[in-house]
Amino acid sequence: MFGGFMQLTKTTSWGFIIGGLWASIGMLAFFFGILGVSDDMEPAEEFKKLQDNQEMALVFFIISVGVFGYLTKSFVQLSEAVNVIAEWHTYVRIMAIIMVGSLLVSMSTWLIHGPDATLETQQASDAVGNSVNSLFIIASAFVQLIIAWFALKNGLGNQIFKVFVAIIGVLSVLDLVNMVVDGAGSESDLAFITWIGWAIAVVGIGVLGLVTKEDA
Repeated sequence: MFGGFMQLTKTTSWGFIIGGLWASIGMLAFFFGILGVSDDMEPAEEFKKLQDNQEMALVFFIISVGVFGYLTKSFVQLSEAVNVIAEWHTYVRIMAIIMVGSLLVSMSTWLIHGPDATLETQQASDAVGNSVNSLFIIASAFVQLIIAWFALKNGLGNQIFKVFVAIIGVLSVLDLVNMVVDGAGSESDLAFITWIGWAIAVVGIGVLGLVTKEDA
């Protein structure tokens, strides 16, 4: 089904599916379902919500470490599947480490440590997290653009797969543009659209990998 002698393992495919769903539905459930955080919530109220739900925030972060590490591994394996050449594959691996590391550091700022934490210290922590998030956006863009380029250049995969990798490549560029225009911590409509579109494309790649027979 994939064609072009490209094959994703089931383990790699599940990494995309689980990672994409956790990054979208999981995060939405955490912020809106568990914390009740909304766009019009005052900073002090949001801080109190986080403070009252720190056990849940810690559980969410622990799961995220495993899931996003797994997703990053799948991206590296996808780069192998689309025949990213050795020199660029080494670069992809380096950027992937920076990508997952910066993402988790940024997410860790949601954790409120100690009873002496205040709204002011949390806002300062959030500012640091937004800065680190810039590194995540840049590193992930490089990873996804390289994968998209080699997948399309080498003509690997069926048309649906090519559409999905092209989507994550285009969305990576849009993320960079949004970061330059509105900042890494932007909650603009463009940032939301690219996030949801990325999750759909990532899950789609995983589903394609699962429905492809291993002897194809």
